Amino acid sequence: MRITQIVNEHMLIAAEERPGEAACWIKGRGEGRRDRETNLLFPLLENAFDSIRRRFGIGAEDVSELTYRRFAEHLRTSVRRAVIGDERGPATDGTLALLIRQNLPECYECAREIRSELERSCGARMPEDELLDLMLHVNKVVMSTEAV
Repeated sequence: MRITQIVNEHMLIAAEERPGEAACWIKGRGEGRRDRETNLLFPLLENAFDSIRRRFGIGAEDVSELTYRRFAEHLRTSVRRAVIGDERGPATDGTLALLIRQNLPECYECAREIRSELERSCGARMPEDELLDLMLHVNKVVMSTEAV
């Protein structure tokens, strides 16, 4: 599969040059926060798919463009929150996260690995709800290839 583009409100466009390697270009390149988001996003996205590949044998080239975009958009949102220091309050009481952890232990471990890299790169602590969201997105990636 060839990922042709990812576009967000900053006109960030990514194209895959070789499987698993995204190169990015910015149209109307901004300064400061957007540059930092961009510089963090693509290495994190590649590392996330490396983690998914190690655990599930699924790479970026194995998923649909829509699944890839959803996953990339989730990471972009997480990076943005970390860069601007936006802390959202907890949306769950922990029960849902516990149920998902028990039923999707590999997705949980993969999401923890991705979150660790995100925290290290951004220098910010990500809340447990962010981990829950990431687990669900990892599961969507895994399930999208099983449906094919």
